[in-house]
Amino acid sequence: MRDVKARIKEVTTREYINPEQNTVDYVLLFIPNEQIYSFIHEQDSSILDEGLKNRVIFCSPITLFAVLAVIRQSVENFALEKTSNEILSLFGIFKKQWGEFLKKLELLGRRIEDTQREYELLTTTRRRQLERPLNKIDDLRKQKGLPINTNEDE
Repeated sequence: MRDVKARIKEVTTREYINPEQNTVDYVLLFIPNEQIYSFIHEQDSSILDEGLKNRVIFCSPITLFAVLAVIRQSVENFALEKTSNEILSLFGIFKKQWGEFLKKLELLGRRIEDTQREYELLTTTRRRQLERPLNKIDDLRKQKGLPINTNEDE
C-alpha cells in the first residue's frame, strides 16, 4: 500500500498534467496485475479516492481498455464540439455577410429599375420629342421638293 501511495505521489510530482503543454487533466496509473488491483480495492479504497483527488486514475489490464475507450470517446467528442463551435462561428460570419449581400443586391435592383425607367423615357418621350423637329424638317424638305442627299462624302 505504501508503494501505491508512493506511485501516486510520483506521478503527481512529475509534469504529466501540464495545461501549458495541452495534456489531459488526469494521469492513468496502470496496475499490471489484476490480483494487486483487486487487493488495493479491497484493502484500502481510500487510496483510490486519494488518487482521484490528485487526478490519478487506477486501471488494471481489464479496466485499461474501458478507460482508454472512454478517453478516446472524450477526445472525439471534444473534437466534434470544437468543430461544431467553429461551424457556428463561421455561420455567424456567413449570416452577417449574407445580410450585406442582400443589402447590395437590393440596391442593385433599385438601380436597375431606375435605369430601366430612364431607358423607357429615352425610348418613348425623349425619342418622340427629338423626332418631332426631324419630322418637321423632313416635311419642309418634301414641301420644297428637295431630294434626300444620299452622297455621304459631301
